[in-house]
Amino acid sequence: MPSDRYLATLYKARRVPTKQAVCAICVERTRGRTKLVELGYGVTVHLCEGHASREFQTQRNGRDFVLTLQRLWHSHGCLSVARSNALRRHLASCSGAEARPRPGSSAWPTLRREAEAAFAHGRPAQVVITTLRAAHADGPAIPPSTRTMRRWHTERRWLARAP
Repeated sequence: MPSDRYLATLYKARRVPTKQAVCAICVERTRGRTKLVELGYGVTVHLCEGHASREFQTQRNGRDFVLTLQRLWHSHGCLSVARSNALRRHLASCSGAEARPRPGSSAWPTLRREAEAAFAHGRPAQVVITTLRAAHADGPAIPPSTRTMRRWHTERRWLARAP
């Protein structure tokens, strides 16, 4: 290997944020702040503003986002079942393939839209669920279970809708 060739690493990378995680996609080219994005199935990933945006995540029905993370995780040897399920669910969410009517939480359509709007803005799932359940605890009906509201977050239906 020629001695004048420099291979990119994070060790001495310049202008890379050091007090936060780097973007999982940009890596040494990360610029600006990153945020933790929950994909469901217990899978989270740090992404920069551009890669965390709805536009990038839904580009080509989510295929760019999914293929990029899938190849990265495969090359790092950490493409687990949970990560595969999260990527599969992301594709389904972006394509609107799960638009069939489902029983159960249909009794709370307004609450679900409110929760999904908060999830779409990147608020942590547990914070949204706790806040909404507390707000509706004194109502005439029992609000959906925490598990149901977690499922709403995991399904990521807001990705298939126009912003």
